[in-house]
Amino acid sequence: MASDPLDQARRYLLLGEPQKARLMLELALSAQPDHGPSLLLMAITRTEIGDAEGAERDARLAFAHAELRADAASLLARITMARDSTEALGWASEAVRLDPGRSEFRLVLARILRERRQFDAARQEAEAALTTAASDDERVQALVTASSIAVAQVPRREEAVRLAEQAARIDPTSPQVGQMLAVAQVVSGRRAQAILTARRVLRENPLARVPPYLAQLATALLVRRLIGLATIVTFITPFLTFGMLADALGAPVGSRVGAGAGFLLILAVCSIALGSLRDRAFLRTLWQFARQRPIEVVGAITVAVIAAAYLVVVVTGFFPLIGLLPLVALTVWTVHEVKLAGLRPPEL
Repeated sequence: MASDPLDQARRYLLLGEPQKARLMLELALSAQPDHGPSLLLMAITRTEIGDAEGAERDARLAFAHAELRADAASLLARITMARDSTEALGWASEAVRLDPGRSEFRLVLARILRERRQFDAARQEAEAALTTAASDDERVQALVTASSIAVAQVPRREEAVRLAEQAARIDPTSPQVGQMLAVAQVVSGRRAQAILTARRVLRENPLARVPPYLAQLATALLVRRLIGLATIVTFITPFLTFGMLADALGAPVGSRVGAGAGFLLILAVCSIALGSLRDRAFLRTLWQFARQRPIEVVGAITVAVIAAAYLVVVVTGFFPLIGLLPLVALTVWTVHEVKLAGLRPPEL
């Protein structure tokens, strides 16, 4: 007996194959053009494919079926959000009105309110979604959404971390939960913890499942630490060279000894900042995303140039290089800070 096309379409969607799901649904709709469940699933499938216009058309047709109105309204809210947040808000509110006990509908409404910067109302909906959550997955989604709302409000950023940590306790291996926790940690000033969180998520998940933002954030924080420590070394080394060693040993010998000390300090900095790269899976993931952000490559090259410059001074005694390196390091560090501040998380 042949499988029902609707059931096959659902299976294809679960397997991440929306194009095959679309073919099954076209077959079902050719036999029953006004079949509500098929229209709704086709709208979901078109959303997955990226056909927003077709998805909206099918969702509106599904909305005509009384038993599907809440689901169709919530889907229409997600579809229309990109072009008209006011219309999306109307659809999301309608879905909640029709079925106030569905956590997923309240989450859609909360996210739209968040994007409209109506944070108090968004928070209320996220809390209601958590109260009505019927499964761990729904609880996790509610906590992540609540955290994403809190992270946008400076006084509530510690709360954002707490909410994300609650979600991580329920689903510790989820890349999306890890991403939210890392974002909350960064904006609340816990950058060292954010690196550890990102490293854990990148180590536990295959590259295909890693959220790009999380990998970019991990790379940026790692390079920031490397450049920051290297910059400190470039400021310590002139003081050590010209303020102490040059007086004690004479300028030619003192500059060589000071540069040698600077070189060894840079090696120590690299060992401290890049120690986590001994994990090959973590290294491969970071390399994939570092190549997409030139500032990370420039930062790493700058540290290598600083180390090479110290070696040049050791060999040649050309001590003016020691005085130039702080300016180079500080310039690159400042540019990296600006780029890091501009690294915006995706909608969560």
